[in-house]
Amino acid sequence: VNGVDLQYFDPAVFSSSDKEDFRKKLNINQNDFIFLFVGRLVGDKGINELTQAFLQVNDKFPDTKLLLVGPFEEQLDPLLPAVKSEIEQNPSIVSLGFQKDVRPYFAVADVFVFPSHREGFPNVLLQAGAMGLYSIVTDISGSNAIVKNGINGQIIAVNRKDELALNLENILRKKQDLAKSKNVCRSLIKENYDQYYVWDCIKNKYYSLVDNN
Repeated sequence: VNGVDLQYFDPAVFSSSDKEDFRKKLNINQNDFIFLFVGRLVGDKGINELTQAFLQVNDKFPDTKLLLVGPFEEQLDPLLPAVKSEIEQNPSIVSLGFQKDVRPYFAVADVFVFPSHREGFPNVLLQAGAMGLYSIVTDISGSNAIVKNGINGQIIAVNRKDELALNLENILRKKQDLAKSKNVCRSLIKENYDQYYVWDCIKNKYYSLVDNN
């Protein structure tokens, strides 16, 4: 855990016009609601159930988009063929491959979704929170330490497509509440995972170990 650079991952870097322009570049309407995933597009990251859950939700809420930022991996835990085909062909799913700078995608998204099956400590969740995004995550190590259920995100069971779809729907039905959570999401990351604070904690731990010896 190295913390997160809050000056780099700062939603204030992007103006309203920047975000409007970026949505246009992605061919996403200004009023579309964007669910975002950033990471490798493999089964272990929960992309099969995320895609299937999104399709259920998109049928009821056609003004939604799923934005996927990350590469397909064909050799290691590839996606189900039907899921990959849906990602490549469905106009409501925007898959962009690897991107060196992920901040613009955080900036235009409404909610971050990270349904991974297992993690160490996902830095991408720190980045999403620093950018003010409410996150839907699975109940796994790391994710459940960063997300406080009902405060800066929602924690659901692993590999539960229907539960994920239900939570995506609930977000859409209460999306007016998301504006209130942006500052809370960033504040929680700032209090606990600002990289300078993390570095100080590590340094002090090393000093304490040296003193004890």
